[in-house]
Amino acid sequence: MTRLSEENTENLIRESLEQLATRAPDGAEIREALTQPSRSRPTMALALVAAAVAIIALGVPLGLRAFTAVPPAAQRNADWALLPYKPGWLPDGFKETTRSARPYPAPQTREWSGGDSGQIQLTSTPLSDERSGPWTIAPAPNQIIVHGKVGMAVEVYGQGMMLTWSPDNVYLLTMRLLNVKDPRAVGERIADEMVSDNRARVSGELRFGRLPDGLELSGVKTFMKISGGATELEAAQAGQPASAPVVTASLTGDRPEPDGAEPVAVKVKGRDGLFLPEREGALGHQNGTVAVQVDGGRWLAVSGNRDQATLLDIADSVQIVPGDYSWFGKAPE
Repeated sequence: MTRLSEENTENLIRESLEQLATRAPDGAEIREALTQPSRSRPTMALALVAAAVAIIALGVPLGLRAFTAVPPAAQRNADWALLPYKPGWLPDGFKETTRSARPYPAPQTREWSGGDSGQIQLTSTPLSDERSGPWTIAPAPNQIIVHGKVGMAVEVYGQGMMLTWSPDNVYLLTMRLLNVKDPRAVGERIADEMVSDNRARVSGELRFGRLPDGLELSGVKTFMKISGGATELEAAQAGQPASAPVVTASLTGDRPEPDGAEPVAVKVKGRDGLFLPEREGALGHQNGTVAVQVDGGRWLAVSGNRDQATLLDIADSVQIVPGDYSWFGKAPE
């Protein structure tokens, strides 16, 4: 990984000053910053560069927007279930455990676990048409350079590191490293060896059938559990894929936890199933849940902020289809 040198720092700062951002976000604000309208600033004279460098060195939260002349290397996927990037290198022992995706403009996510060596999460967020490429970055000590483009690295909750950069002006990549030894060095190497994918996809075993008016598919997630592979679907308010799900459907090897509720016998897909009412328990607040054990011994569950009849109707129409779990427990290929 090439780090900022004294020779190129001044050039990068000068280019960035031509488009000052409205603020420099912390890790939790990155996606919010992407949706904010940009505000231009007048071009700054080169004589101001030295002063700007001094301000950044003192830790003043000056937001910069980094531009390069590199043209986009990819186009945004029309199929939002396709995963655009993957690491070309990961530390030994890290295996993929989770894939999830939501429709544009929400992100796609992949996760790898190294057991006691920590976890790595990669989030690919499509950049909006209005803000195709630049984003705000941290002060100089947190800057990184990935293939000639400026990004940032910040500590996360005292446990690790979060790196953010754009490889192609089409997607913003955010990588979180938790409980990883020497996370910044490891993260910078992973970022430097990131490669386009556009073949891997999120392909689970469930499809929604009927949904209440005003709801639509807003996400699909496949992940590993001790009981085997699992799929989870989400439905949110139409046109709001990034909003909290209203209804979820899952297929796992685990029977839903009653958590103090008294199960009510119901018929689901012609089988003996159960309904768990909305409840507050040791696991916190839980919405009503309809569940039934299906072929193979796994459990189909539909939960959400809807009444029993609506949840039953959704569960009856959910389709169980072949899914792709072949990537579970593997390093990037």
